[in-house]
Amino acid sequence: MSIDSSTARPTTRRPASAGPQFGQALLPGTETGTEGMRQRLMILQGRLERCATVLRAHQETVTRVPRMDALALGLVKDDQCLLRDVQQCDDEAGAIDDALTELFQELMGADLKSVRRRQEVERLSGRLRVSPPYSPGWNSADEISETFAHASSPLLRVEGGSLFGPTALFIKRYAKHATFTRTMYKDVTLRMTTLWQVTKEALDGPLLQEPTVMDLEGIDELHHSQFEQLIADLLDRDGYRIIRSGGGAGDMGADVLAADPLGRFVMVQAKHFTGGGGSVGQPVVQHLYGGAMATHSSTLAVVVTNGRLTGGAKGWAAEDSRVRLIGREELRRWAENGESLESVLKGTGPA
Repeated sequence: MSIDSSTARPTTRRPASAGPQFGQALLPGTETGTEGMRQRLMILQGRLERCATVLRAHQETVTRVPRMDALALGLVKDDQCLLRDVQQCDDEAGAIDDALTELFQELMGADLKSVRRRQEVERLSGRLRVSPPYSPGWNSADEISETFAHASSPLLRVEGGSLFGPTALFIKRYAKHATFTRTMYKDVTLRMTTLWQVTKEALDGPLLQEPTVMDLEGIDELHHSQFEQLIADLLDRDGYRIIRSGGGAGDMGADVLAADPLGRFVMVQAKHFTGGGGSVGQPVVQHLYGGAMATHSSTLAVVVTNGRLTGGAKGWAAEDSRVRLIGREELRRWAENGESLESVLKGTGPA
């Protein structure tokens, strides 16, 4: 649920008051690991929803242009309430920003091999660091509060008061401070919108995806395109950067192209058979090897299948370790048991 449909950027925070104003501690005890982080994000999302509700209640007030010629007691009370809620929501936004930053730092400090997840952490962290100009209203928050309190005094000849009237100078001062309050409202609304978007993307995106694991029975039921995607996900899990996923014209035999942390290429030919009943022969292995050598001489060529590997394919691939082969048992270790590609390949050629 977005507070504002406009593109939002976080604002620089004003000096914080005595802490969150909406009750209990920001993040109570939760589970650890990915599920714990999901719970923490959902708690933050709930607090953002509460702030959104508070701010939306003032939409009519902020549309009123402050008068430069008179005071109206009813509007003064509305402005007082607006200032109070804006300050509380700004404190809440600051605490939520700190909690998100801490969560992202925790993730980056973990052994996060997935390139996709690390890039997502960096992207979301970067969104929290971007700030538009600091609102001048926060420098005058205490002064604004005093102005509103004076304007609401029962001694003023405003709607029933009888002792003295507001001066023209005071009325202009009030209008200026009421305008500042509306600016602060917009700042906090934008801040909340950004925090909401970051939290939602963290929950819905790849950030909290568990490491890819799938048993052979499930793999046998996949479509070929799903099998290719599974291989890309397994490579990402093991720390490889996915350059391309999905074969097609000009793919040189590679359905997945990736690079290891040192920038060396890995070309994978995926051969899927429904039920695991098919076989991969020597021509497939030779075609992939040719494409790998055309890419770079140090490219690692790998054929992955849920079916059988013929003797001809094994014999040709074994010569000078030209191509690494992952058959059903190796695939079980990689996808079902969660072993790394490096570990699985140790048994398919020279270490």
